[in-house]
Amino acid sequence: MIYISGGSPASAGLDTICQEKILSSLQSLQDQIAELRSSTVTSSTAATAPEPPKEKRIAKELSSAIHSTVKHLRDQTENAMEWNTSLSFTDIANRRVTDEVVTACQSDKFPAAVVRKAARIYFASLKRRSKMVLASWKAGRIQKAAAKGPAKAQPHSRMNACTTSTAITAEEKNEATKILTVNFMSSEETGQETAGSDNERVPPATIFKLRPLPWRSDRANSIIASMDRKAQRRSSDRAKEMCRKRYNGDPSTRQPPPSAPAWAVKELS
Repeated sequence: MIYISGGSPASAGLDTICQEKILSSLQSLQDQIAELRSSTVTSSTAATAPEPPKEKRIAKELSSAIHSTVKHLRDQTENAMEWNTSLSFTDIANRRVTDEVVTACQSDKFPAAVVRKAARIYFASLKRRSKMVLASWKAGRIQKAAAKGPAKAQPHSRMNACTTSTAITAEEKNEATKILTVNFMSSEETGQETAGSDNERVPPATIFKLRPLPWRSDRANSIIASMDRKAQRRSSDRAKEMCRKRYNGDPSTRQPPPSAPAWAVKELS
């Protein structure tokens, strides 16, 4: 037992207990500081550690096998099939193609689960590619239509409406295609709309004036009007908004083409 000078044994015992408590508290504090330093070093190491490598691409051998299988399924003469990229990979319409790919490409090196995962990645690449091709095609169509102008774009829309229609017979289609050309289109000219107000700051709008062909028969006019209605129904809302209203002007002085069928031309008095 340790005695403090000038004190009794009882008071010395109390001092010893206090010292032990203080030493225990100091030891606990030191342990907490050491633990805090250790956690700080660990977190710092984790922050500076390199990221785990990303998932690797499909193995070249497996990718080649999937590509060959998809091409074979698409090109086979009987029961040809291919993924529909407008649907999801898991759609029931694509399930049969996926099963065929997995069956053809799985092996000891590439189990079925690995092949199915690779097939999903391959399908996603096809989907991206088809979207890019479709966007490029639409952009090209818009540019071509703008370059051609209304006088050359309209026969195309009429012809497309005629060939894709299911409400007319093949004989009627064959008859209509003979007059759905530029030669049977009314002439067009642009002009300035007369201002309806006295506000000089508002410029007059550009309008299109139609110059009808007086020699076009009633039967030809009926067919062309029918194709226009079909094309209008197939047009998108955006295309309808961009379509400008046309007004009838003076008759055209153009003559009928020499190759025009007799029923499409009427005699002028």
